[in-house]
Amino acid sequence: MSTTNTTLVPPAGSPRADDVSAQNVTLPRVIRSEWIKLRSLRSMIVTLALTAAAVIATGVLVSMLSNGAPIAADGEGIYDPAGNSLFGATLAQVVLGVMGALVVTSEYSTGLIRTTLTAVPRRLPVLWAKVVVVAAAAFATMVASLSVAFFVGQAVYSGGGPSASLSDPGVLRAVLAAALFPTAIAVMGVAFGALMRHTATAIGILVAILFVLPTLFETLGGVWGDAVEYLPSEAGQAMIAVVRESGDMSPSVALLVLIGWIGVLLAAGTIALKRRDA
Repeated sequence: MSTTNTTLVPPAGSPRADDVSAQNVTLPRVIRSEWIKLRSLRSMIVTLALTAAAVIATGVLVSMLSNGAPIAADGEGIYDPAGNSLFGATLAQVVLGVMGALVVTSEYSTGLIRTTLTAVPRRLPVLWAKVVVVAAAAFATMVASLSVAFFVGQAVYSGGGPSASLSDPGVLRAVLAAALFPTAIAVMGVAFGALMRHTATAIGILVAILFVLPTLFETLGGVWGDAVEYLPSEAGQAMIAVVRESGDMSPSVALLVLIGWIGVLLAAGTIALKRRDA
């Protein structure tokens, strides 16, 4: 009599099969998958390239226009050659924020999110991977473009007035902060995408927070006017500025404000992704 050894394979869709599948899915693998997705989208690569070009052009243009500008006798004028060269970060925040939202919402609009979540049953690694990939792409783009904008901008300033150097107090910090600020907005875009799932809604809310709320709060005045500096766009500007006015938020506090916004939004996006059906 012979004995045949039989290996039992759990049927697909069973709890045990799902557990085995989930164990094979690691965060590094999900990050690699998300990176391949981003890199394979020509529109995303073009967006990053155009963003870099716009950051450089804006920084150089602002440097040229402000070169040799006199400081007002009443002390209201602020001569900040480093901050002027980094002005392109203000433009980049919008583009990268939209890109972050699209990385999530585009999968919902095409239905690809179902395939993604089937491959990653635990779901949350998908969101973390998107955050890592978007943040890495945004930060690398900003560091490269802002470095060019800074050095070219300071070359412009050196011909007509005082210029800044990376060795000057606060300048290197400002360059890194100018790269971190749009990166933070890009991560906020990812969070809004996960929370809202709809492209127009996610982008609309993001733009409103960045541009509409600051104007509205300043118009209302009082407590609202005091709260405007805690909005992401204002905190970002406080991070970048080398020369600050009296009473301005410090860069370290501004960084904490941005981290707070990101933490709250990612927590909300995490809950939405975990509880809602794809």
